[in-house]
Amino acid sequence: MSKLYEIANDYAKLLDEDLEPELIADTLEGMEGELKDKIEQLLAICKNETGYAERLKEEAKSLNERAAATLNRVERIQEYISLALSTAGLKKIRAGIHQVTIRSPAESVEIVDSGALPAKFVEYETTIKPDKLAIKHELKAGHQIPGAQLKIGKPSLLIK
Repeated sequence: MSKLYEIANDYAKLLDEDLEPELIADTLEGMEGELKDKIEQLLAICKNETGYAERLKEEAKSLNERAAATLNRVERIQEYISLALSTAGLKKIRAGIHQVTIRSPAESVEIVDSGALPAKFVEYETTIKPDKLAIKHELKAGHQIPGAQLKIGKPSLLIK
């Protein structure tokens, strides 16, 4: 079986040639069947690959969950070691090739009501965001807008 692009090129060439309409119709009918068969095969591949991609996403999700559970277990073990050292009144201990030290906790600021803060302790952010919908309407109406242009995307397939 021919490649899809070869079938499409042959189809287009045939339409450009000066042949009898009856001959063109018969040839196009045969080529259209070949084109449909090739597209059907390619769509089956797309369906299989999409399913495979979904299974990979599920596996990735499962692996991420397992990694998170493992990290949680490590954190619980470290908290257990810290509690044991604190209970024993130790700040530092050497265990085989490891040395464990309990550090003093770091200080951090917790904001309980940002609205009650004095102005000198508040930073303001300003963001500039173009109104793309309004710009699109203006460009489609034929107006020029500095810094913007209308871009035509690529055609998309609708597969039912």
